[in-house]
Amino acid sequence: MRWIERLFFGALIASAAGSAVAWSQHALGAWQALHAMPEVRAEPAVKVEPLAKFLKDQGPALEGLLQHEEQWARGHVRNYPARPEILAYRHDKDADAAELRQRFLTALRVNPNIPLALYLQLQPTPAAWAENQRPAMPWQEITWVKDAVSPHQKFVSLREGDTVSVLDVIASAVDEPDYGLDIGLWEDNDTEFGRVYGFGKQPFGNPKLSFGSQAPFHMGFFHESPIIYAAAGFLRRTYPEYRMHLWQTLARHALLSGHPYWGWRFAGWAMHYAQDLTQPYHASVLPGTSTAGMLWINALDMAGASKAKQHAVTFVSNRHLVMENFHQHSLLVPLEKGELDHPNLTAFAQVANDKDRMVLTEFGLRDVVTKRSHAVADEIDDLLVKTFPATYVSDPQWDAGAGGQALNFYSVMSQYNPTARDTLDKRLRDLSGDFGSVTRAVWRRLR
Repeated sequence: MRWIERLFFGALIASAAGSAVAWSQHALGAWQALHAMPEVRAEPAVKVEPLAKFLKDQGPALEGLLQHEEQWARGHVRNYPARPEILAYRHDKDADAAELRQRFLTALRVNPNIPLALYLQLQPTPAAWAENQRPAMPWQEITWVKDAVSPHQKFVSLREGDTVSVLDVIASAVDEPDYGLDIGLWEDNDTEFGRVYGFGKQPFGNPKLSFGSQAPFHMGFFHESPIIYAAAGFLRRTYPEYRMHLWQTLARHALLSGHPYWGWRFAGWAMHYAQDLTQPYHASVLPGTSTAGMLWINALDMAGASKAKQHAVTFVSNRHLVMENFHQHSLLVPLEKGELDHPNLTAFAQVANDKDRMVLTEFGLRDVVTKRSHAVADEIDDLLVKTFPATYVSDPQWDAGAGGQALNFYSVMSQYNPTARDTLDKRLRDLSGDFGSVTRAVWRRLR
């Protein structure tokens, strides 16, 4: 059994490294997806409040809520690593803001060092930047994860009592799960909290690469071949369903208890996991390689010919990164030109395409979202191979993680083959449409 595990372990290291850019336009996609709903635009503005105010007011209720949530997870989430009872939330009315925050984040089993500053991310348009009157906030006050933010992102600070639109709260919050919430939580991540959280050892990826440690919470491998699961059971240890349900539960409670700012901020966190799983490379272990192909690669590896395995890992990592880069710039180019009606942007907003006005449950991640993204993973992988110069997607000597960060692959394709660029553009609009649909589906469940 160990032979196939070696393949998957290697492949998933590559996938985890690419997860830093999983749908790098969460905020932009959320703005587009939700602005298309009149009911979202009609929501009254909400007052900003620090987390401690929510905790002081709702502390006793949160004790029972989070205990109930833990029991739900134990009964419904497959392979769920139970929370140690010592971490259960206990409210202390005499605790200061820092202590309340620490108790809460520890009970949620997230990275307790996440800043959770009061801020907004501005829409990346010249008009939004010109109209802004709030003071700029450096990204270092929002996250320590440099790779989680891009140069085009601009942040502004908020103060307690400021009023902000629901749409802006959600769109800003939807990126936050990539800002460190799920980093360092495993017992082999060399963090003090990871050793006590009870998640066990990181199931795949390199536990020494901090950003890769979040991958098992942001990926969902629910539709692989039975032979793969039989040999590599650790692939079942992915927990986006757990996270999404947790944040939806907190969002609903905050909204019903008179804390709409945190209600919609938690809602943005819940949406993130659903959006991540519309990315084919987050729902399929090794796109472009069949089960038989994986077996053959490992047979070669067992015989001492490891190049095929190394090449497969490099290819999937590079294609993942190239696709993300292309998609990001395909959205920024029309934005910078003020072309807000460009089809790359409006693809997120096709409310009419929402199937039966889906109300997404956490199990919809498995039964609906990843089922679709896994089904198209091989097709997307093949399209990338046919679209881009081989240097970027089929050269085992090239590393997109190191050499591709400074490139704009949308611009590359505009010069290399505009027709192929347009074909890929059109196909990625379908994925953007899925992103928009699941975003609205989470909204509908909360409302």
